[in-house]
Amino acid sequence: MKSMILAFAAAIVIAIGAGWVLNQSYLQTASSSFVGSGTQLRGSEAGSNLVGQDWSGTARPN
Repeated sequence: MKSMILAFAAAIVIAIGAGWVLNQSYLQTASSSFVGSGTQLRGSEAGSNLVGQDWSGTARPN
């Protein structure tokens, strides 16, 4: 029983430590990771590559 409690405590300490280390040094938001300096999004072109130029903004059943 004592070893099981120690294993649970060790797992919690390791998880908290790993989360702290990752948040401090490795993790970034997607917007800061994948955007280059030459990337720009124009309001008239936003999303046209996903839904097409003639999309009215409302979903219609086929």
